[in-house]
Amino acid sequence: MNPSSTKGFYRSLRPLATPSSLLEAGGWPGLFPREGPLELEIGFGNGEYLARSAESSPGSNFVGLEVSWNSLKRALRRLALPPRTNVRVLHLPARPALSFFFTPKSVSIARCLFPIPWPNERHAGKRIFSRPFWDLMACRLVDGGLFQMVTDQRDLALWALAEAGGSAMEFGMRESRELLDTKYERKWLSGGQDVFFHLEGRKTRHQDINEPGLVDMQPHYSSSLDPRDYRPKNRSQDPTVVFGEFLYDQSRGKGLLAAKVVEDQFVQEFYIRVSKLPEGGFKLAPTGRVCPTMGVEIALELASLAPETRGGRRRRQASDDSGTSEPAGGPGTSETPGPREEGGGA
Repeated sequence: MNPSSTKGFYRSLRPLATPSSLLEAGGWPGLFPREGPLELEIGFGNGEYLARSAESSPGSNFVGLEVSWNSLKRALRRLALPPRTNVRVLHLPARPALSFFFTPKSVSIARCLFPIPWPNERHAGKRIFSRPFWDLMACRLVDGGLFQMVTDQRDLALWALAEAGGSAMEFGMRESRELLDTKYERKWLSGGQDVFFHLEGRKTRHQDINEPGLVDMQPHYSSSLDPRDYRPKNRSQDPTVVFGEFLYDQSRGKGLLAAKVVEDQFVQEFYIRVSKLPEGGFKLAPTGRVCPTMGVEIALELASLAPETRGGRRRRQASDDSGTSEPAGGPGTSETPGPREEGGGA
């Protein structure tokens, strides 16, 4: 294999951050070898602009967010040649990433280059530059911090400006032939477009917001769980909780319950360990590297609830009438989350 080639294999996964690595490091500062201003790129595409920025500004630390795994793989190969220690990438959409993994006043500059415009009205919900996004960005930016966006779509630029009206971000827009040398800029240039719309917003005041954040997660306990007929109820509203297969070893008194939690586009799939206690009852706790969010806490609560409190009234009534007892529970409804939003493309 040609050592100079960047196709077909990973050079290094070192730049890849995960929710668990962020928790272990205590946040972004713990993932970089030295302190510096933190710059964020939303939707970095193939990573060429992110890589150039990290190389040209070694005194700053850079984080890239991307929802496309194929784009992230290409960026990982690019970031390895030459290796850069001041850049990390995270495979998450912008809003849950900002909500869960960035603290207030932590980002000096955020940018999004050539985001997907989602021009059709039926796709309006996929556009990320709505008023809640600007409120969240005004919380995460440092005082006086900047947000920069470049797009080939005037309508998207005007919509983003309108959504930012009245927020803690003060924006201006200009048409420019300034070149950033990114994949989609080259694509539009080759198609004959040579004017792009540049938005730059500055944080003018701090915006406090009530975000869910992370929780101090503790084990849950159940005194009435019956492993012979254990089917916790799913939850369809946000955060969504869907339970899967439950496997139980009667001889060891231990089991695993598959769970999937979706909250604000942040998806976690994990197992809940169900352990029988010597004094009776069961202890429930997530296994592996689970990010302690409110959605996971809700999943533990649902999994630990006594069957008779989870909608088994008709079955309980039938057992009362007959003078016998029967485990209640029943399967819940399963809801599959929709596709995740995409923020940028570079």
